This record gives sequence, C-alpha cells and structure tokens, in this order.
Amino acid sequence: MPGHEEHHTRTVSLTVVYSADEDGFNALEPVTGTTSWGKTLAEAKEMISEALELYFQEVTDDELTRALSAVTGAVSVAVSAA
Repeated sequence: MPGHEEHHTRTVSLTVVYSADEDGFNALEPVTGTTSWGKTLAEAKEMISEALELYFQEVTDDELTRALSAVTGAVSVAVSAA
C-alpha cells in the first residue's frame, strides 16, 4: 500500500549493568548507551526497560541492526585498591 510503512515488533534480550549508589540503582545498557535509575533494583529494571523501548522507537533500521548484532564478552584486568 503506498505510503504505508510496515513495522515489525519483536522482543529482544539485552545485557544491562546495574550498580548501586547511595540513593538507589543505576542501569546502563552499553550497546545503545541508554541509562536510567531507580530507587530499588526492581524500579531500575522497570525504568531501563521503558527507556530502551523509547530508544528503539526512534532508531533507523540500520541502527537497530547494529545494536542487535553487538557481541558481548568478558575481559580480565588487574585491579588494586588505592
């Protein structure tokens, strides 16, 4: 149909890093750079989910493909307390 864009909705799993601060929990999805915060871990999870849904409503097909094809992995680093 001319002028009609077809949108496909799918559910994806993304890795989110949660870190506690003195007032609650920060949430970061590193591929998109999306961040959020919540007073509790449950609230932080809810807020980052909402933020990611809003992010993905605004991305182009190319940005979506790039974000969903990202690879995660772990690295080992030496650390010491100062």
